[in-house]
Amino acid sequence: MKCERSGEEEEEQNKKLGLTPNSKRGLCGLQNLGNTCFMNSGLQCLSNIQGLTNYFISDKYEKEINEINPLGTKGKLAKRYASFLKSLWFGTESVHSPWTLKHAISEFQPMVSDPFFSLDLLLLVYWISTA
Repeated sequence: MKCERSGEEEEEQNKKLGLTPNSKRGLCGLQNLGNTCFMNSGLQCLSNIQGLTNYFISDKYEKEINEINPLGTKGKLAKRYASFLKSLWFGTESVHSPWTLKHAISEFQPMVSDPFFSLDLLLLVYWISTA
């Protein structure tokens, strides 16, 4: 059973999140940065998982960042991913470059800096989910 929100409730939620009538709401293409087609398709899929995206764009993830894990990214990747999602959902451009997110991933996974490395979907999901 799906709960439907009233128009007023939805409008109030959109204001809290920062959505405007011109916001793309995730309907935004991603620029290919060489060999990033798999990464881009994965990012588009993740961006359209409503619960996960709301978790990041509402900043709820910030309470769960583990800044002392020596194996983690101290929240840097999660913050970049949230910023990326906000650009897709709140931005007004029809194409977005995921350069800052790719750069953040390459800080922790240097092989991503290689222009011939193809970042596949499973690695992307793993790195974002364990950040």
